[in-house]
Amino acid sequence: MSEKTYAEKQVYRVIIHAPIEAVWSELIKTTSPRPFFWNSSWDARDLAPGNNYRMVSNSGKTVAVIGKILEMDPPNRLVHSFQLTALPEPASIVTYTLKKTGEGTEFCLITENIIAGSKSEKSMADGARFIVKNFKAFVETGKVSPGARMMLAMFSLMAPMTPRSMSAEHWPLDQ
Repeated sequence: MSEKTYAEKQVYRVIIHAPIEAVWSELIKTTSPRPFFWNSSWDARDLAPGNNYRMVSNSGKTVAVIGKILEMDPPNRLVHSFQLTALPEPASIVTYTLKKTGEGTEFCLITENIIAGSKSEKSMADGARFIVKNFKAFVETGKVSPGARMMLAMFSLMAPMTPRSMSAEHWPLDQ
């Protein structure tokens, strides 16, 4: 059996023209679907270290991501494990860092501990770019990019074709 090789840590960075507290608040908001997270919502008893979370679709019927909160240092750092429910691959680590700058807030999304060459590696790279671009747009303007709005509309239309394996009934919060 061969040893797993991990992809290099990836850092996606952007300056958001908003105060750090506003950026943090949008990142951890659990009360509504987050368009930069494909209209999913954080679902957790509490976003605190040691607690499980899942990312649930707007309808509540689909779970795309599960994991555990590993670190939380408001408003500077959130670290969690990240496992795509559609792929039978091990969890990776996602870290969000926020830092005040003269222009607003430096926002970084960092991915690591991903199996090199895996479907998760490609999916997470594409997803990280989408999140960073659209998180910035959303915090600054209240809307995601036009391309993202079109993609979200398409996802909504295709929701009935979501694999049954991603059904919320298969991914309870406390598993």
